[in-house]
Amino acid sequence: MNMTRDKQLSQEFISAIEEYRQGALNSRGLAKRAEQITDADEVDSMQDELLSHTFWAMRHLIHRPACWASKPEELYYLARCLRGEDDFDQTFIDTFRET
Repeated sequence: MNMTRDKQLSQEFISAIEEYRQGALNSRGLAKRAEQITDADEVDSMQDELLSHTFWAMRHLIHRPACWASKPEELYYLARCLRGEDDFDQTFIDTFRET
């Protein structure tokens, strides 16, 4: 089966987030995994807001508790969006920054 690159990235991001959720990866490991999966240039060139946001959220989790850093709940939401279980909504993402 030849998967499109965006579908491949989605699957790899979901796997990495699940490993983080299960404790197999810490925040530093998740950031490293994001960089192993792809890089900023590729993600930006795809012009897919969900993939781009997920990539950066995975990389920025290590900066907690900075107010701009992603939170675990945000990553779990992004994984649901990547699976098609939820609709990606930037205004909803912004609520994670408010608390």
